[in-house]
Amino acid sequence: MFNSIDESGETVNLEIDVLTGRVLVDGKVAWTAGEPAPVPQSGRSVRYLDLTARLVIGEAEGKGVVTAVLFDEEEFPDSILTSRMVNRFAKKTGVLPDMENRPVAVARFPWGLIEFAVDPKQGDLSIMVQGASV
Repeated sequence: MFNSIDESGETVNLEIDVLTGRVLVDGKVAWTAGEPAPVPQSGRSVRYLDLTARLVIGEAEGKGVVTAVLFDEEEFPDSILTSRMVNRFAKKTGVLPDMENRPVAVARFPWGLIEFAVDPKQGDLSIMVQGASV
């Protein structure tokens, strides 16, 4: 596993396995939904869905340990479902999230969920992966 920020400053590839809820960094498991993070991680440069982002793994209030992918790019879509990240996720995985409201969409799985969000004022794109509530 890795500590907070990659010392080399390199951007590494991130994968989210929608079948198991595992988050992988360059093919190595960084976190699995429903399990504690081995070490809280913040600020790791990653590339996911052909977009650059920061990876954060840690405790979220009321949600347990989660993985957050905070994209560097901004976008102001009409709806979260028309955003680049949701369209690329759907194309890559075959899973189209359901819209919760204009800036938030959720894809539910037996192991937990993946939440997609865009801040309508800032244009910040993010994905949060969390295990099923116990």
